[in-house]
Amino acid sequence: MKKQLLVLGCAALAAFGAACSSDPAYETAVITPMEEPSAQIQQRFAGEIRTLNALEMKQEVLTNCNGVLRYCQGVYNEDQPGKFAILVFLHGFGERGEENLAQLRLAVPEIVKQMREDKRKVIVLAPECPSDQVWAPLHRGGAMGDLMEEPYQALGMIPVLIKKKIEEFNADKKRVYVTGLSMGGYGCWDLLARYGTDIFAAGMPCCGGSDPNRAKAMRDLPVFIFHGSDDVTVPPQLARWMYITMRDAGNEDVHLREYFGVGHNCWDNAYSDKATWEWLFSQRRGHRSKYRVGFQPVGPVTAKQYEKGFGFNGGPRPKGSKPGDGFISAFPSAEEQAKQREWQALESVEPAPAEGEEPAAE
Repeated sequence: MKKQLLVLGCAALAAFGAACSSDPAYETAVITPMEEPSAQIQQRFAGEIRTLNALEMKQEVLTNCNGVLRYCQGVYNEDQPGKFAILVFLHGFGERGEENLAQLRLAVPEIVKQMREDKRKVIVLAPECPSDQVWAPLHRGGAMGDLMEEPYQALGMIPVLIKKKIEEFNADKKRVYVTGLSMGGYGCWDLLARYGTDIFAAGMPCCGGSDPNRAKAMRDLPVFIFHGSDDVTVPPQLARWMYITMRDAGNEDVHLREYFGVGHNCWDNAYSDKATWEWLFSQRRGHRSKYRVGFQPVGPVTAKQYEKGFGFNGGPRPKGSKPGDGFISAFPSAEEQAKQREWQALESVEPAPAEGEEPAAE
């Protein structure tokens, strides 16, 4: 009885809170500049501070009733016509912290380089996940149906940050994009599944994973998935399975590019490719893009075929391959690795060294 009364009391308080405030997380949100780093932090993160300055980014802090989210912000090509787009980048596991600098180590310099070269009018937001958190549950294989009902604290603050920035810059709310690598790839998937087309025009998860049961929630969302065929940190089967289940759910705007011979670091390939950004920035929420990627996975591929061992890749079909070739295991065997090197040789790509081999001298 006491337990029932407690539940009813909590429900009443929740209803009262909702009546008093439509969105407490947003209405309590305050953005302030980050404090000047201490001498110790400046010495420890000297390289990251140089990157911050070179990218002309500034450090800010979002505080609301749910906690604190630190992030770096860059505003680019303000003199270009039209409204700002917003691009959110989520870093990986090794860049967590409280200094609001570590997330600039990987990918952000290349992303900003591409934005500058292509003169894209965009606000780049790079939040930092606290060192005691992750963006989303990190599943690495098997069934993934136990994702949290509510987002983790840091990730749950990102929609609030986006809304604040849309108002601050009068940005285009139909051109909000998210990408992320590794742990940030999981976070990217999590944001897309939770908020979908209510917030995002498109997403690009790199070497991440998600729950295939959430494919239907992203049925109408353009998604470009990137992964390395030799990734032993986050198995490529997770990317393949998300691609297949989303296609089976009716999503015609989901694409997978799997880089043969590439390990966990597929983001260098993805982010340095002009076509990646052409595809992303052609997307607009509520409008179907006419831009088409220049490749399709070997297929057609269905979940049933996948389970039977139908292999595929995200680039052009390798010369000499045929349906049924390829691999679907999380950690390729020696035989599968040999097949990869054979395909790479056929494609005139320098084969990756076998396990235990020394890389060729420069």
